Amino acid sequence: MNFTTGLIIGLLVGWLVEWIIDWLFWRRRHKQLAGRLAAAEDEIAELNVQLAELTGATCPAVVRDRYCLEAINGIGPVFAQRLDEAGVRSFADLVAQAPARLRKIVEAKYWQAVDPESWIAEARQYAQSPGGV
Repeated sequence: MNFTTGLIIGLLVGWLVEWIIDWLFWRRRHKQLAGRLAAAEDEIAELNVQLAELTGATCPAVVRDRYCLEAINGIGPVFAQRLDEAGVRSFADLVAQAPARLRKIVEAKYWQAVDPESWIAEARQYAQSPGGV
């Protein structure tokens, strides 16, 4: 075996050993970080619920029930109140409405972007999920 062949084989073996060590180290590290991230997300969700209870907010950042219309993108406190006054109080109620009726209920200004079709689609997803989101 000449010098060039030995050098190439040595480089390949060294690279392979380094790759295996890195792969094993980062794989373990990734699992640890994923576990810590999941625990942090759970803690944040619980803290959001506690914050909503303390501040008297009508809808926490994490949806805990099927009656939090503000969880839908595009529905804020004002639109949620108008929908509530019109008898639309849950995701199932929202799904049962026609888009034209929803536009009439919320009475959006000309400059407000209102998309009842997407509200209905998102409410359908929330309504079908067990226990809200």
